[in-house]
Amino acid sequence: MHTPTRLFHLHFNTPDVSGAENRLAVRGLPLYRRFGRVDGEFRALEADDPVPDEFRLRLQDAERGYANVTLAPGRRPHFDHLGLCTSEFDAICDRAEDAGWSVRDRDGRRTFVMTPWEFRVELHPDGSEVEIDLGSWDDAHFGTVELVIPNDNEDENNEDETAAHEFAAVFGDVPGLEIRAGEDVWVPRFRLVGSAFSDEIQIDEVRIETKNLL
Repeated sequence: MHTPTRLFHLHFNTPDVSGAENRLAVRGLPLYRRFGRVDGEFRALEADDPVPDEFRLRLQDAERGYANVTLAPGRRPHFDHLGLCTSEFDAICDRAEDAGWSVRDRDGRRTFVMTPWEFRVELHPDGSEVEIDLGSWDDAHFGTVELVIPNDNEDENNEDETAAHEFAAVFGDVPGLEIRAGEDVWVPRFRLVGSAFSDEIQIDEVRIETKNLL
């Protein structure tokens, strides 16, 4: 059953997009689409489409079910943002603005909440075009996503609780999202669950270590 707010998307930059693409596919998250330009013209390619000469990749999606991971070219491995679908869209935007966080393109196709931790949260209301394009939750979704957030709190014993509390004060409960304190923003690992990963021996999850991915 869907909860009010669900994590559907992670976005990483990497200097080795093709290698990361292959490693995701091996772990059960196949390439879905590529986006880029040819001679300045925007092109969207399905996974099986031939890649044109002079194609300049902007980003690409790996997807299964309700889980989407975007890879974009970058000079170094970097976690850019996560994405949520929610029935509490307006309430979350209001709480973010009340907290002094910037909410960009609130009435547009892709709304971004700018957190104070140097990463963004892409936010979509239930029934949006982006959510409709996703597959089945039962097929695959994020079971666990570990998120590291830098914390300047002087009380080191409560760093994890403080970061998680500040995030939850805006976004509410996001099942499966585990927040802990660290030096840099990063998602060190995530776990996919769902019927897509089940077989005769009942393997029904896959855990991906991003340090080995990017």
